[in-house]
Amino acid sequence: MADTLLISAGDVIEVQLTSETVVIDTPQGRQVEQGHITNRMRLFIKQIDGKEAKFDFEDTELGVRETQRVAVVRGRLKKRPEPVNLILFNLASGEKDCFEPGLFAYLSRKPFFGPLWKAAGLSMLLVLIFWAVSNFMERDGHGGTMSIYLAIMFGFLTYPVFWWICGLWDRLTERMRYKNARKSFIAEMEARVRVYAPSGA
Repeated sequence: MADTLLISAGDVIEVQLTSETVVIDTPQGRQVEQGHITNRMRLFIKQIDGKEAKFDFEDTELGVRETQRVAVVRGRLKKRPEPVNLILFNLASGEKDCFEPGLFAYLSRKPFFGPLWKAAGLSMLLVLIFWAVSNFMERDGHGGTMSIYLAIMFGFLTYPVFWWICGLWDRLTERMRYKNARKSFIAEMEARVRVYAPSGA
């Protein structure tokens, strides 16, 4: 869960672009590993308050040049020493780039009760219902231990089914919740950083 939202805005005084390539040794010689080329952009910014700061971004396609004004939205997360990048706004051009890993880490939520606990609760409820039906409706209250054993066995057999259903339900509902939360968050950040836009932008 996120602790703090950090917004920094200012004018770019320097842009550094670097590329990191992972090379592996093979019998045919050294080769570039597919999918392991990382492009990095470091921005040196003179912030609105006059202080200078630097920010690093990976694999961003947003074009930024010196003298342009930008806003950096980051999130500080529990158990992570450094804030994660969420959105980079180029206020001069009106463009933005969203960093999906950071947004997901910042906005995603785990349910309080996971699939295991939900499945256990549903199985226990089913055990009680099965026992009540078996003991009182089928045997007129004389089911004894047989009704209890049958109810427990039925609950044990249905537990994996409930576990799968609850896991699927959590994934679907969290996906929908995250999609809405992401859309609302981006719209809110666009409104908040608008105050830092240079006049005439």
